[in-house]
Amino acid sequence: MISELRCREALEYLPSSLYRHPAWIAWKASLGWEPIKACEGIVLLARRLGPGASMVYATAPSSLFDPVAADEDEDPDYGAALEGLSLELLSYLPGDCAFIRWDLILPAWTDAQGLALDTRLQEMRMNAPTRHRRFRKAYSEATCLDTMVVALDGGPQAIDSGLDYRTRYSVRLADRRGTVVRRVGEAGLPAFHGLQRKTSARHGLALHPESSYRGLFRAAREEGLDLDLYLADLMGEATAAAIIARHGADAWYLFAASSPEHRASAGPTAILYRALHDCEEAGLGRMDLLGVAPLGTRDHPLSGLSLFKSGFGGKRRQRAGAWDFVLDPAVHGAWAQSGLG
Repeated sequence: MISELRCREALEYLPSSLYRHPAWIAWKASLGWEPIKACEGIVLLARRLGPGASMVYATAPSSLFDPVAADEDEDPDYGAALEGLSLELLSYLPGDCAFIRWDLILPAWTDAQGLALDTRLQEMRMNAPTRHRRFRKAYSEATCLDTMVVALDGGPQAIDSGLDYRTRYSVRLADRRGTVVRRVGEAGLPAFHGLQRKTSARHGLALHPESSYRGLFRAAREEGLDLDLYLADLMGEATAAAIIARHGADAWYLFAASSPEHRASAGPTAILYRALHDCEEAGLGRMDLLGVAPLGTRDHPLSGLSLFKSGFGGKRRQRAGAWDFVLDPAVHGAWAQSGLG
């Protein structure tokens, strides 16, 4: 069982309400996922894997992990609670559903150095309290497991004092170079996507069409999600851009892009610095910077991004990530071996 301390950590670990927001669900539906109505607080999205097979993506409500034990030294045991919920949801699933993919925004199992345990050990931990031993660590993740969360409840001075010397220098550099940051909303998407093409090519990342982001703004507008696009420019030329989501007391640094030709303008730093202060002024409590390299890695594709984000004084978080509750082992195994899973 999960201890009271662990429960508090789970409830406060990472902001997750964005992923249950109607706008986010509507946007995922526009990308090919089919929403399924189930229990309150549970998000279920179905997707075809091929003829005669489907999967369901799910997010678990924090209330699932209520405190039921007093030992604060216990490791988190998510398996039993998650297994029970998985079995309760079977009647809502497509008849050919091969597995439920749970995306857990909860603390990961780590060793004494804070590094994630080997996958085999994680699976042993997850399945230990279960009856059916059906959980498998997913072969792919929808988002990075590691992130940094910046606290905003200490006021603007606290944000500034949390910056490291490199970031302070970059903030001043942007000001000296004349970099201007504006909140332009959906109108800035053409400039954002132009910068993203350069960013994707530079880092070997997948490039999503501009229409995908336009769909996100449309869903946000229709469902009441606070979504904005920040654009940095130097003498009228776009140098960096970022899409920021805000809901309740939380914010998310969702998507960002920049121009390699204008690195000296420090556009990304200027944008994130402005966004943090805007969110603090609006009364928000924290921002999830969404995506850094795993702890202890050097030659990771996100190493440079990790260095950038770490300069804003955030606290590193490592979540448990995606787990598959397997219903059809043959289909799940074939899907995983295909490299798509």
